[in-house]
Amino acid sequence: MELITIILSALLGVVGSGGVVVDTLAEAALRDQLAGAETLEVRIDNVPNYQLAGGRIDHTRIAARGVETRQLPGLRIDSIDIETDAVDVDLGRLRQGELVLDEPAQAALRLRLNDDDLNAFLQSPLVQGWLDTLQFNLPGAVGEREQNRYGLANPSLKFLEGDRFRVVVDLQDRVTQENIAISIDLGLTVLNGHRFALVDPIITVDGEDTPPQLLESFVQGAQERLTLRRLEALGVVARVINFKVRDNELDIAIFARIDPTSPLLSRQPAQEAVPPLP
Repeated sequence: MELITIILSALLGVVGSGGVVVDTLAEAALRDQLAGAETLEVRIDNVPNYQLAGGRIDHTRIAARGVETRQLPGLRIDSIDIETDAVDVDLGRLRQGELVLDEPAQAALRLRLNDDDLNAFLQSPLVQGWLDTLQFNLPGAVGEREQNRYGLANPSLKFLEGDRFRVVVDLQDRVTQENIAISIDLGLTVLNGHRFALVDPIITVDGEDTPPQLLESFVQGAQERLTLRRLEALGVVARVINFKVRDNELDIAIFARIDPTSPLLSRQPAQEAVPPLP
């Protein structure tokens, strides 16, 4: 939704000027908000100016390659394609830098990420910071001291055949200063468009298979979290319409709808106020 805000802000700021190519202006506004993009194309379907002046765009297509966002530094996205249905916003609020939808907004999003880019991101300070916040106990360990004893580091990812992945990470014992390699091989399938189910996971710790009870606990905990329905509490309905791993690349397509009442909209960073139309 932040991308739509940026595009609308650019369009509404220039709509009163005759002969302006709004696609070019929207592209420039969007590029300014990204950390980088090798190629970027924005196409706004021909919409009468009176609709733009009312805060409505009928159809937008965005195609970008080699994208880096400010929100996830270190992650390069090989390609992004976004297509939106009509987007209708409260023009007065948008001019104040606030995004308020007059009706639900819908978009289809396709992402392609390759293994080299993902592994570079996994080695980034951002990901290591996330790992450092995790606290967990090994079986049989209790107490706060044990929770802080272990950490994870040096994660890596490899795409395997059959929509399978291999994740390798070091379990660090901060007391003995030892590292133990953990390897997780698993497949992913999508159920009912919203839930990712683990397929035949295999976990080895220091080359040894994990006990069945530990594997069962891992699968149950992961599958409870791997569902897009968790977003519905935030006024967002999202469904996976395609998920494929091939040629060292992850290809995923998602449909999403966000309601005007979504609290995510109120969290959007304020954009520069849009000047009044002439």
